[in-house]
Amino acid sequence: MKNLIKDQKGQALVEFALVFCIYLAVLCIFLIHGLWLYNSYQTDRAARHAVVYLATTNNSSQAENIARNHLNNTMVASQIKDVRVYWNGQQPTARVSTEMATFFPGVTKMLDPSSPKWSGKVTITKEAVAPGEHKFTHSHEYR
Repeated sequence: MKNLIKDQKGQALVEFALVFCIYLAVLCIFLIHGLWLYNSYQTDRAARHAVVYLATTNNSSQAENIARNHLNNTMVASQIKDVRVYWNGQQPTARVSTEMATFFPGVTKMLDPSSPKWSGKVTITKEAVAPGEHKFTHSHEYR
């Protein structure tokens, strides 16, 4: 019986299993947060592309297509929720929303503290505004 109590052959395997679970959880949180940052940046870029195109050409349907094409080519594990491009008085405005799956409970609340949900999808919304005179000062960008 004394030999059985002093036998530590499986101790390293048990310690590895405990540490590996914690390491895997931290790695997944970092990956999801990085994915959220990337998708947030791409949503912002889509809104900016759309608003600059609207300011230079005054074509809102084509500006929406430009935003959708940018998102379709760059988004990862996300989907387009809404793209609106319009004139707000004298200012061209673009509002782009995307949804990203989080895969783990609690991550939704971590990425968006104002959200009442603890799991599900995170909505990323970005808005861009350009001055109305942009089309006169930067008209060479979209010819």
